[in-house]
Amino acid sequence: MPYIKRIEINGFKTFGVKTVLTFDRGFTVITGPNGSGKTNIIDAVIFCLGELSAKRLRAESFSQLIFNGGEKSSVKKNEAKVVIQFDNSDGRIPVETTTVTISREIDRSGESVYRINGRKVPRAHLLEVLSVAGISPYGHNIVLQGTLTRMAEISTAERRKIIEDMLGIAQYDAEKAEAEVKLKEADMAIKTATGQISEIQKRVEDLERERNNLLRYNLLRREIARLESIRISENIRGLEAEAKKLSDEIAEVEGRNRIALERRESLKAKRRDLENELRKLGFDEVQAKNNRMVDLEVNLRSLKSRLSEVLSKISDKKSTLEKLRGQRERLTGQIESVKAEIEGAEERVKQLEATLEQLSKEIGEKQAIYESMSGSLSGVRSIFEEKAKRLSELEEQLSQIQKEKISVERNIARIQSEMGVYTQRLKDLKAKREDLTALHVNLRESLTKLEEIADGQRKQIDGLRAALEKRIKKRANIEGEIKEAEKIAELAKEALTRFEAQKSLAEKIKSEETALKSIEKLASMGVISGVHGRLRNLIKVEGDYARAVEVASSGWLDSLIVEDFNVAFTCIEALRRMKLGRVKIIPLRNLSPNNSSPNKKVNIDGVSGWVSSLVKCDDRYKTAVDFVLGDTLLALSEDAAIRASKDGFRAVTLSGDLYEAGGGVESGFYRVQVDLSSLIPSDEALKNLEKAVKALKSHLDNRENIIADLENEISKTQSDVMSLSESLAKIESEIERARKNMSQAEAQIKRIDANIEDLASRVEKGKEQLASLEARLKELSTSEGALREEYERLRGEIDLLKIRDSEKKLTALSQEIVRLRQKYGGVESESSTIKLRVERVLKKSMENLTVQLNEVSEQIAAAEKELEGLLREESEVRKSIGDLEGLRSELSRELSEAREKIGFFTSQIDALDEEIAGLEREYENGVRTLNELKIKAQAVSLQIDRFREQLREMGFEEPVELTVILPLEDVGSSLKAMREELKRIGAVNQLAETQYLEQASRYKELSMRLNELEREREAILKFINEIEQKKIRVFMDAFNKINEKINIYFSKLTGGGSASLKLENPENPFSGGVDMIVQFPGKSPILVSGASSGERSVSAVAFLFALQEFSPASFYLFDEIDAHLDVFHVERLGELLAEESSKMQLQFIVITLKPEMISKADGVYGIYGQNGVSHVISMTFKEAIQYGQRSQ
Repeated sequence: MPYIKRIEINGFKTFGVKTVLTFDRGFTVITGPNGSGKTNIIDAVIFCLGELSAKRLRAESFSQLIFNGGEKSSVKKNEAKVVIQFDNSDGRIPVETTTVTISREIDRSGESVYRINGRKVPRAHLLEVLSVAGISPYGHNIVLQGTLTRMAEISTAERRKIIEDMLGIAQYDAEKAEAEVKLKEADMAIKTATGQISEIQKRVEDLERERNNLLRYNLLRREIARLESIRISENIRGLEAEAKKLSDEIAEVEGRNRIALERRESLKAKRRDLENELRKLGFDEVQAKNNRMVDLEVNLRSLKSRLSEVLSKISDKKSTLEKLRGQRERLTGQIESVKAEIEGAEERVKQLEATLEQLSKEIGEKQAIYESMSGSLSGVRSIFEEKAKRLSELEEQLSQIQKEKISVERNIARIQSEMGVYTQRLKDLKAKREDLTALHVNLRESLTKLEEIADGQRKQIDGLRAALEKRIKKRANIEGEIKEAEKIAELAKEALTRFEAQKSLAEKIKSEETALKSIEKLASMGVISGVHGRLRNLIKVEGDYARAVEVASSGWLDSLIVEDFNVAFTCIEALRRMKLGRVKIIPLRNLSPNNSSPNKKVNIDGVSGWVSSLVKCDDRYKTAVDFVLGDTLLALSEDAAIRASKDGFRAVTLSGDLYEAGGGVESGFYRVQVDLSSLIPSDEALKNLEKAVKALKSHLDNRENIIADLENEISKTQSDVMSLSESLAKIESEIERARKNMSQAEAQIKRIDANIEDLASRVEKGKEQLASLEARLKELSTSEGALREEYERLRGEIDLLKIRDSEKKLTALSQEIVRLRQKYGGVESESSTIKLRVERVLKKSMENLTVQLNEVSEQIAAAEKELEGLLREESEVRKSIGDLEGLRSELSRELSEAREKIGFFTSQIDALDEEIAGLEREYENGVRTLNELKIKAQAVSLQIDRFREQLREMGFEEPVELTVILPLEDVGSSLKAMREELKRIGAVNQLAETQYLEQASRYKELSMRLNELEREREAILKFINEIEQKKIRVFMDAFNKINEKINIYFSKLTGGGSASLKLENPENPFSGGVDMIVQFPGKSPILVSGASSGERSVSAVAFLFALQEFSPASFYLFDEIDAHLDVFHVERLGELLAEESSKMQLQFIVITLKPEMISKADGVYGIYGQNGVSHVISMTFKEAIQYGQRSQ
C-alpha cells in the first residue's frame, strides 16, 4: 500500500523557508515545544490532499495559510506550497510510476493549483486518483488534535453513528427511502386502477345495452332494404318495358339515316379518290422526302457525335501508347542492366573461387609448418609439463574460439549482405509503389475533378432547367398579371369617372353640411362670436327615444344655436357672401315660446308626455328645445298617436312615425342619416387614383419588355442545356475510363504490398539472427579475452629464454594462419553473398522485369489493335458523313422540284364538296331526331341504372321477384311500420359493438394491470425487507469485528484489561446507541461514561484503533492522541504503535511531547521556532528525550 516518502513545505503557515521531511514505513515521531509548528505539518498534509475548509486547517481564511513573517522576520511569502511524495510500488495509485508526487499551491487571492507528477490537474481529478488507493483528507487514518478528547465524550448514539458512517449505512437508508417512494407510487397506482375499473365496469354495462339497440336497429334496416329492393325492382321492370319501345323507334330512324349516309359516303369516296390522285402526284412524295431529310439530319448528328467520341478515344489511346512504350523502354533498359550485373557477378565469383583455392593451399602449407614448430616447442615445454599442458589447452580453446568467431563473422557478413539485398529490393518496390500510388492519386484526383465537373454540369443543367421553368412560369404569371392589370386599369378608369360624378352630386347635396361647418369654423377662429354649436351636440337623449326625437325635430337638431338675432344675421350675411347654402338658426334671446306648454298635462290614453321632457340639456338651451320639440307628444302606439292628432296635437311614436295636428302623417322605413362626405372620396384620393392608373399603364408597358427579355433568356437557356448535355456525355465516358485505370493500379499496388510484406518479414528475421550472432560474437570475444589473459600469465611464468624464439615464430605463424583464415572467410562470405544476390535477387528481379515487359508488350499490342480499330472506325464514320451530306443535297434539290408539280384536282374536289354539304344537312336532321330518341332512351337507362345502383347498395345484383307471402300493396305499410319502430328506437351508437369490445378488453387489461401492480408492490416490500436485513447484517458483522478488536487493543493498552461494545437495543440496533463497557486491571467492569477522563481517553484510543483495523490505511497521522494518557498508558500506546507498524508494515506519524512515546519510535523529528519560523531537525532518541523534557 502507498505510504508517505517525503513532505516538502514552503511558505505554509509558520514554515517560512523550504522544509523537507523524509519518512519510511514504521513509527515516526514529531516532537517540539508548544507553538513550534508541529500540528502545522498535519495541516500541510490535509491541505495538500485537497481540504477546502480553512476552519479545519485552523485558519479564518485561506490567505492566512500563507507565511506572513514573524515579528523579527523580514521574510514574507505571496504563496504557499506543499508537496507530498508517495511510494507507489504496488501500483495502488492509478499512475504509471513507482513514486507519485502531488502538490498544491495557493496565492493570497485564495486560488489553488493542484499537480500530479508536475502536471496541473483539477481538484476533482486529484481526489479521484487518491481515492482509488483509499487516501482522503477526511479519512479515519488522520486523527487531528482534540479528536480523541471529543471521542472520549461522545454519546452512545454518536458512537453508533460513527460506525454507520464508516460502513456507508446511509446508502442503505437512501435505497430504502427510494423504495418507500416507489411503494407510495405503487399504492397510488393501485388506487387509481381500482377506480378506473369501477368506471369501466359501469361503461361496459351501458355499452352492452347500446349494442343490443344497435343489433335491432341493423335488423330493421336490413328488412327495410329488402322491401325497398322489391319496390325498386318493380320500377325497373316498368322502365325496361319503356326502354324497349324507345329502342324500336330508334331502329326505325337509324334505317332512314343509313340510306342518306350511304349516299353521302359514296360522294365522299369519289372525293377521296381525287385526293389520292392528288397525293400520288405530289403530297406523298414531298412528305416522304421530308421524312427522309429529317432521318438524314438525325443520322448526320449521330455520326458527328460518334466521330467526336472516336477522335477523343484515339487521342487517349495514343497517349496511353506513348506511356506504355516509354515503360517498355525503361523495362528493357533495366533488364539489360540486370543481365550485365549478373554476368559481372558470375565473373567475380569465378575470381573469388580461384582466390579461395590459392588461400586454401597457402593455409595448408602454413598449418604444416605450424604443427612442426609446435611439436618441437612441446619438447621444450615438457620441463613445464603442467603449465605447458594448460597453455596447450588454452591455445586449443583460443583456436576453437577463433574458428567460431570466423564462422560467426562470416554468417554476420552473409546476413548483412542478404539484408542489404532485401533492403534494396524493398526500396525498389516502395519506389514503384509510390509511383503507382502517385498515379492512383492522380487518377483519383482526375476522377474527382471529372466527377466534380460532371456534378457541376448536372447541377448547372438542373439549375438551368429550374431557371427555365421559373422563367416560363414567370412569363405566364406576368402575362396573367398584364391581363389582370389591364382589367384593373379599365376598372380604375371607370371608377375615376364614377367618383367624379358622385363628387359633383355630393357637392350639390351636402351644401347645408358645408355651410354649417363653415360657420362652426369661423366661430372656432373667433371671427363670429356667440355661436354655441349645433343643437344635436348640446343635448342628450336616451337610446330608446333617439329615433322619436330625431323625427319630431324635422331636421332642427342640426340647427345652429346662437346668442341673439345679431349673431344670427352675422351668420346669414357670411353664408350669402360665401354662397355656401342655407342653414337653420335658433337665437336664444327673445325666442317666442311654443304654443303648447310642456308643463301642460294631456289626458290621452297611450300618450307618455311631451317629447321635450325626454331631452336633457343645460338650462340655457331649454327654450331652444321647447321651440323645436315643445309641441310634440310621445305616443306609445299608433292608435294613441292618431287620437292625439285628431285632438289637435302633434305626436310621434317610438318607431319614428310622425302624426301632425289635424291628420297629416309622416311615416315609412326609418333610415339613419348618412354622412355623404364620408362615402365620397376626397380630391386628393381621386388624384392619387389617377396617378395610380397612369403608373399602372407604365408598368404594363415595362412588363411587355420584360416578357420579350424572358423569351430571349428562355431560348438561350434551352441552347445552354443542350450543349451542356452533350459535354456531360463526354465527361461521363472519361470518368468510366479513369475508373478502369484506377482499378488496374489498385491491383498492382496490392501485389507490391504483398511482396513488401514478405521482404519486410525477411528483413526482421535477418535482424533477429544478426542480433543473436552479434551477441554470440561478443560472448566469444569476452571468453577469448579471459583465456588470452590466462595464456599470457602462464607464458610469463615459463622460462621465456628457452622458448622465446620458438614461441615468437609460432605466434607469428599462428597469426599468419589466422589472417589467412579470416581472409579465406571474407572471400568465401563475399562469394556466397554474390551467389545469393544473383540467385535470390537479380534473377528474380530479372523474372519480374520480364513478366512486366511481357505485360506491357501485351498492353501495347492491345492498345495498337484498339487504335487501329478506332482509326478504321474514324475513316468509316467520315466516309458515312460524306455520303449522307451528298444524299442530303440531292434530296433538297428533289424537294424543290416536287413542290412545282401540285395543282390539278382542286377544282373537282370543290364541286363535290358543295354536293356533299347538301346531303349532310339532310343527314343532320335525321341525326337530330335520332338523338332526341336516344336522349329519352338514355334517361330511361339512367333511371334503370340508378335503381340498379340502389339495389346494389342494398346488396342485390338483380331485381328481386315479388314474393307471394307479401303482396306489392302490403310493402308500403310494412315499410311504414318498420320506419316507425326505427323512429322509436331513435339515434343509436354505431360504434357500440366496437366500443363494447374495446371497453371489455380494457376492463380485462386493467384487471391484469391491477394484479401486476399488486405483484410489484409485494416485490417492493420484499426489497425493503431485504435492505433492512442486509443493513442489520452488515452492521452486526462490523459491530462484532470491532468488538473483538477493541478488546484486543484495550488489553494491550491497559496490560490485561478488557473492553466490549454493547447495543442498547439488540432487537433493533438502529433505534438505540452503542455503549462501551471497560474493565481496567484490578477493577470492576463499568460503562465508559462512568470512567475517569484518563480512562475514557484510553478507551477512546482503543475504539479508534479498532475502527482503523476495520478500514486499514497505508499510513496514519496522529496529533497528540496521548495528551490525556498517563505515563504507563503512553508507554503501552507507543509499544502498540511500534508493534503494529512492524507487524503490518504500516506507517505511523505521531505528534507527541511524551518521552515514553518517543522512546518507541523508529525515527524522530524535532520542531523548534525561531523568529516566527518553524525549523525541522532529525534527532536521536536521547536528543529527543532532552528536547521533549525542555518542551514540557
